[in-house]
Amino acid sequence: MEKEIEFRIIELYNLLDNIGWNISEQEKTLGNLEISLKEKEKGSIKDIENLKRELKRDGLYSEKLEEFIENYMKYYNK
Repeated sequence: MEKEIEFRIIELYNLLDNIGWNISEQEKTLGNLEISLKEKEKGSIKDIENLKRELKRDGLYSEKLEEFIENYMKYYNK
């Protein structure tokens, strides 16, 4: 009986240790996902009207570009 209890105690310590490692790994994964999300937000264009204004100011805006931007915003900017 005493050996069974000792064995069960060891099993529980191992289980808790594994749970701790799993939590640690999930924390790392969560951190990486948060970093990825922040990086993606940095690279995205927030104000399309400002972009168009800047392109016009630099002489780079055209009807073809406007059409492209509109299509891009509809289908790819999620």
